[in-house]
Amino acid sequence: GAITKRMTAIEEMDGMDVLCSDKTGTLTLNKLTVDKNLIEVFAKGIYKDTVVLMAARASRTKNRDSIDVAIFGILVDPKEARADIQEVHFLPFNPIDKRTALTYIDGQ
Repeated sequence: GAITKRMTAIEEMDGMDVLCSDKTGTLTLNKLTVDKNLIEVFAKGIYKDTVVLMAARASRTKNRDSIDVAIFGILVDPKEARADIQEVHFLPFNPIDKRTALTYIDGQ
């Protein structure tokens, strides 16, 4: 079963092939968390910290959606996610494509 808080959640679920879920407090505390120790990186030369930083860059602090909050929650300094970059284009998450994208100019 599922508990939905918005009617659009039911429509969004229509685009899913698989829903993986566990009971780690998401239902009881209404808080998602990311465990950096469980992140697996398959590309050579890419580190977990880089994956977290890229995920944070593709998130929006002003949205404050639960996934964005969880991503920013594992950064030492959340401001580093957007430091020295200029956003060119942001593609928000949609359940059909299952991705979020950010095009940016790196000032470094």
